Formats: sequence, C-alpha cells, structure tokens
Amino acid sequence: MQRLKAFLLRQTDDPRRNLNWVSGGAVLFFIGLGLIFYAEKQLPSSVQQELTAIVGLACLSSGGILAASGYISLSILRIFRFIDDDSDPK
Repeated sequence: MQRLKAFLLRQTDDPRRNLNWVSGGAVLFFIGLGLIFYAEKQLPSSVQQELTAIVGLACLSSGGILAASGYISLSILRIFRFIDDDSDPK
C-alpha cells in the first residue's frame, strides 16, 4: 500500500508533465475522432474503411486514457496530496 501511495504522490510532483498528458491526449483523441468521421463519410465501404476506423478507434481510446490520467493527476491526486500530508508537525 505504501508503494502505491508513493507512486501516486510522485505523479502529482510535475504539473507540467500532467498538463502535457492532458493536451496530448486531447489531440490524439480528436485525431482518432477525425479518422473515424473520415472513414465513415469519405471512404467507400471496403477493407480500407474498416482499417481506418480501427486506427481511429485506437487513437481515440488511447488519447482518452492519456487525457484522463493527466487530468486525474492534475486534480484528484493533488487533492489527495493535500489531505494526506504526513509532514504535519504535532
């Protein structure tokens, strides 16, 4: 449990990295969304359309996961760090 706690607290140490994760994930998400729309509207029904849609779905899902993890590190884990401050003098 201590290793997980230490890992989560290390994730909050670099807000610039976390913001880059959110930004990069959003860009990747919208690229995937654009590929799916392109495959649906511009390509004829074929194997190429399906492969383009699968690549778009992979980009969309990985971008969503990347953006979500960056957002969680920016917001929720920072709140966790403030609540669980072990360095309080007693």
